[in-house]
Amino acid sequence: MVSGVIDCHAHIFPPAAGASGFSDVESHRIHQQRAMHMHGNQPYRRSSDNAIVTERMLWDAEDPSPAGAKDVSFAAGSFGRFQWKKDGEDYYVQFLPPWMEDLSISADQVIASMDHAGIATAVLQNDHIYGNLAEDFADAAVRYPGRFIGLAQIEEGFAYQDSEIARLKDQIGRLKMAGLYFTTTGLFRSGYKPMHSDKIYDPFWAEVERLDIPVSWVQSTRSPVGTYDDELKHLETIIAKFPKIRHVLVHGLPTSLYADEKGKLTFPSIVKTLMTQAPVTAELLYPIGVGRKLEYPYTEIHTHIQQLIDNFGSSRFMWGSDSPNVERYCTYAQSLTYFTGHFGHLPAADMSAILRDNALRVYSRSA
Repeated sequence: MVSGVIDCHAHIFPPAAGASGFSDVESHRIHQQRAMHMHGNQPYRRSSDNAIVTERMLWDAEDPSPAGAKDVSFAAGSFGRFQWKKDGEDYYVQFLPPWMEDLSISADQVIASMDHAGIATAVLQNDHIYGNLAEDFADAAVRYPGRFIGLAQIEEGFAYQDSEIARLKDQIGRLKMAGLYFTTTGLFRSGYKPMHSDKIYDPFWAEVERLDIPVSWVQSTRSPVGTYDDELKHLETIIAKFPKIRHVLVHGLPTSLYADEKGKLTFPSIVKTLMTQAPVTAELLYPIGVGRKLEYPYTEIHTHIQQLIDNFGSSRFMWGSDSPNVERYCTYAQSLTYFTGHFGHLPAADMSAILRDNALRVYSRSA
């Protein structure tokens, strides 16, 4: 076991029913509603009998802008659920683990979980679902020196505006955030017009490059941006214009897209290019993605991990948990031990790279 393990993907957040750093609850809520519309890992269920339903009730499929949000009394519920009503029926999605009564987790609780699992440091991802939380992250980092690395957050659909550029600079400078969290789902706020690789965004990406911070990308396999490969093409365009920016693929490469019936992976050229020739690192973060279908220790995807390392090398990956979300499937400790205890026997240098060294490299700054 490597000492000083860094979890590159964790969360702390206040109760989800509140404004959580937004100007008001409604501004927070529309981000949550859009996220649950895009979410596909956990199914929608009818509250009366817990039956799975396939109808997507939260958003107009033809309108990805805020105007497409359906009036279904969407709200943060309790015990890990987001909930809504349609035609007199109650529905929910179990987005967080059911022990999470008010959909919150404090820095204190995360530290206790980290200590129990043997984790030294966690990178705090800053998603709109949970709030605008750079202030919270800064406070946690002061209270627990060396235990947290915080990521900044902006409104992706308007990141090119001076106000968002100033917001980024404040979070990196005053609040000491170490990177930027950028989810392309956030482009819904502008109706996905313009796109984040368009020329109008150049001043924003120039500032990211000047600040010498990495960008943690949340990309979808199907969205108004297009397919996952389309998402990567936008990233490729940004890299061509701003080659000094470091990039992290949050949740890692979706290897199920590239696997045949025997589990053999065949990567498209854009994946090969980005993972071998560009400053791109991917998270190894499987339990949150496969936990609904597979049982711990998820041996079926171990071959995917081996093929990733064989193709791209251990320097391209860093381990993450997606805690506390992952605990709807397994414990925090198990989100690590499926890899360290059951995956196989990597050389010590490879284990150190994936569990610590690569994260230190990605989140360090030369300035």
